[in-house]
Amino acid sequence: MLFIAYGCQNKAVWNALKLHVDFIESTGEAVSFMVDKRYYDSVKHDYADKAIYSYANTFDLMLQLIKIEDKKIFSPVMFTTLYSGIAKILKSKEIYYWVQGSVPEESFLRHQSKLKNRLLSAIEYGALSVSDKNILVSDEMQKHLEKKHNKSYENSIVVPCVSEFSYDGSPKEKDSFVYIGGMSAWQRVDLMLQMFNQIMKLKPNAHLYIATLEKEIATQYINEHLDKAYHENVKLLSISDRSQIAHFLSTKEYGFLIREDIVVNQVSSPIKLAEYLSCGVNVIISDAVKSYASHIENEGAGIAVKSDNEITKKLQNFTPSSDNAIKVYQKYFSTEQHTNSYIKLLNKDKVS
Repeated sequence: MLFIAYGCQNKAVWNALKLHVDFIESTGEAVSFMVDKRYYDSVKHDYADKAIYSYANTFDLMLQLIKIEDKKIFSPVMFTTLYSGIAKILKSKEIYYWVQGSVPEESFLRHQSKLKNRLLSAIEYGALSVSDKNILVSDEMQKHLEKKHNKSYENSIVVPCVSEFSYDGSPKEKDSFVYIGGMSAWQRVDLMLQMFNQIMKLKPNAHLYIATLEKEIATQYINEHLDKAYHENVKLLSISDRSQIAHFLSTKEYGFLIREDIVVNQVSSPIKLAEYLSCGVNVIISDAVKSYASHIENEGAGIAVKSDNEITKKLQNFTPSSDNAIKVYQKYFSTEQHTNSYIKLLNKDKVS
């Protein structure tokens, strides 16, 4: 299978793509790479033993996809999926499209442009029409695409974001809450702090640890949304070394994952969710994250909430369990689970 290493200059994208390489190789499939010549050395550094092809521009990419012998093409974005269409038409190649997110809806959130949204939606439809098989991040993503384009995409598998961390067995600090991430508006740190106000009334010894590189913005949020009486119960810290994150999370009971109830979040698979669960952290998750919130709550790995008004009632009736969090991670996010999904995708015309 030929992987188009589009976006490999972005470390997060490249690391995620490499996980899919691992999943596919574990099925016995041979892997090669196609990369923008500017980033050839980056791919070569990690895969010195693999065949690596490079292209200079979009036209060159399409020519290369026609010429290279690999019969299967793994494409990580809708644009390269469309470009792969010429190889499918002329050389009967099979296209695997990794649908990482809802690009048109994300663009509309940033730019509020209806024209751009329509254009990107058309490109999205074209990419899905070109692809033979799709890799999605959630069940909700499949439902969204089928409803939006009035077309079945049953020949798909779900491979959510996974964690590189694992629980190290550390004792959990009682009534400890954690948030790891940025301070962008869509991450709803404001609502999280409003929830913590309510939590403090129920658990007066609770502590919230906010790990972020944006301490100044975090401080502003705290001053605006957290009762002054609880400021001493919040600790800001920065973790620049990712190797320290697993231990940090392993010592905490609860993790916040709060999102707006909009399409972009409904279809998502947040990496933070996987990281929390893998370290035995019970998740306080917005029910807007539709594919996973119900699993979290129904299987005792956390609670799903709509607003700060209901959090104390749900927490009052919940007992944190690291075992439940890890079980949910193994059930929905494990390497074995994803490898089995790829075996189905690679060996069957349709995935049930």
